[in-house]
Amino acid sequence: MTKPILRWAGSKRPILPLLQAAMPNRFERYIEPFAGSAALYLSLPPAPAILGDLNKSLVDAYVSLRAFPRAVWREVSAMPTDLDFYYELRAVNERALTKRSRAARFFYLNRFCFNGVYRTNRSGNFNVPRGSGRLHIPSEEDFYAVASHLRHADLVHADFETVLMRAGRGDFVYMDPPYSVTGKRDRGEYGCESFRDHDIDRFIAATLAASRRGAKILISYSRSAALQEILSSRGWFVHDICVHRNVAGFSGLRGKAEELLASNYDWEARSAGCKNA
Repeated sequence: MTKPILRWAGSKRPILPLLQAAMPNRFERYIEPFAGSAALYLSLPPAPAILGDLNKSLVDAYVSLRAFPRAVWREVSAMPTDLDFYYELRAVNERALTKRSRAARFFYLNRFCFNGVYRTNRSGNFNVPRGSGRLHIPSEEDFYAVASHLRHADLVHADFETVLMRAGRGDFVYMDPPYSVTGKRDRGEYGCESFRDHDIDRFIAATLAASRRGAKILISYSRSAALQEILSSRGWFVHDICVHRNVAGFSGLRGKAEELLASNYDWEARSAGCKNA
């Protein structure tokens, strides 16, 4: 298993064993349209893959890491870890930097920001405050391991619909979309306009189209009665699961959340419901 080097809000690392158990036994290519930290892909043996994300800074950072893992690590590990430097670097216009320096900036801000949250304002500027605790940069070996894994993947900056259009027979698609937001509730998590209510219908249509082309698909998402009804009516297998949420600003607001795990193929599900949630 290759450890992700990104901290990512909503990461499914805590339930990787469940996701691995829910995967099909055989597939030729792995596809993930909402890549994020790519925790599930990195937990698998290296294999052909398409990793897509609407977050261009994320995809560009992965591309630079894959090409220059040791150079990116040397640059990011040489950066000071104090509070003042974090805000100085956050204020830097990434478009004025080289590709490798942009990647180093991205990894640094991710490792030292609050709870691994990626959030931008409407101008596209990263605006997450610095976090606290024992924050650090992973080792050179960790950077190199992720870069080596990514050499098997096609890294794509694109909307989920564009990535899903490439899925068909022989592919396994895993999707963990951000929780959709409405109007004033959009605070820029995962980037402004990353996934909103009006994207749900588009998401369902693109997913069902990929399913008809023969792709095997696994979805984890917030417990949505509408989504559950639509997928169940088409013969999908839907299970309730429990995940831990740690994004809230106050520890008392963090805890367990109920989600659903849906697939267009059958698998032997174990009970993973929330208790005392």
